[in-house]
Amino acid sequence: MATLRILTLFILAIVYSIVSGQTRSCEPCDSSKCPLTSDKECLAGLTLDRCGCCQVCAQRESEQCNHPDVPSSKQYEACGESLQCKVHVDARVGRREARCECNDQVEVCGTDGKTYRNYCHLMESSKLAKIEQKPIIKVARRKPCDTAPEITVPPVSVTNKTGSNVFLTCEVAGVPLPVVEWVYRSQTGKQIVYPTDDDRISTLVRGGPNAHVITSWLQIQSLEFTDQGSYTCVASNSLGKVERSCNVRVERGKEF
Repeated sequence: MATLRILTLFILAIVYSIVSGQTRSCEPCDSSKCPLTSDKECLAGLTLDRCGCCQVCAQRESEQCNHPDVPSSKQYEACGESLQCKVHVDARVGRREARCECNDQVEVCGTDGKTYRNYCHLMESSKLAKIEQKPIIKVARRKPCDTAPEITVPPVSVTNKTGSNVFLTCEVAGVPLPVVEWVYRSQTGKQIVYPTDDDRISTLVRGGPNAHVITSWLQIQSLEFTDQGSYTCVASNSLGKVERSCNVRVERGKEF
C-alpha cells in the first residue's frame, strides 16, 4: 500500500512538472542573457521565444508550433516566415495538435531548374545553398519546371494462353504531361502503333497516381497467336522522348 502511494505521488509530481513547465509565467526580459542565435542556423528564420524576449529558430514546415487553441503546444515556438500554425487532429492518437503549414502551396520552379512542392520548400533550399556558398535560389515561375519524359513504371513481359486477356501498364512522368503511344512489333517485322480502331486491342490513359504523372494501359482481349511479339511504351513531350519495351508470349489454351 505504501509503495502504491509513493508511485502515485511520483506520477503526480511528473504531471505537475510538465504542466507547470508549459504554463509557467515569463520572467522580466533581460536581452543580455539571451543566447546568440544566428539566422544561418535557422532554415525557417528567426522569431521571438514564447516570452517575447530572445530570438530563437522558428518552427519549420510540418513541425509542431505554438497555437492558443492547443494548450499542449505552448512548449513549441512560432512558425517561420511564410508559414502559419494550423490545428489538426492526429488520427493515430486521436488528439489535436498544431503544425506549421506554408501559406503558398503552389508548386514552383526554381532558378536552379528544380521543382519545389511550395514556396517555403524553395526558401529553405535557398538558405541551405547560401550557407554552402552556392547561388541563391529564386522563383523562376509559379508552376513546375519543364522536364523530359521519364518512364517510372515500365511495362512487364507476360506469358498467357490463347483466349485470355492481357494488360500492359506504363507509368510516365514529365512536364508538360507526355503523350503515350504503344508500338507493337511482331516476330515477322510487322509494326502497329496503338491506339487504333481495333476493338480487341485498346488503350486507356489516366492521370496519376501523382501530379505530372500519367498511367497508360494496353489491353488485349481474346489473346491470339498473332498478338505475340514486343510492345513498346513510347512517351514524348516538347523536351524529348523515351521508350521501354516488353514481350508478350502466347501459349495454346485448353480446347473444350
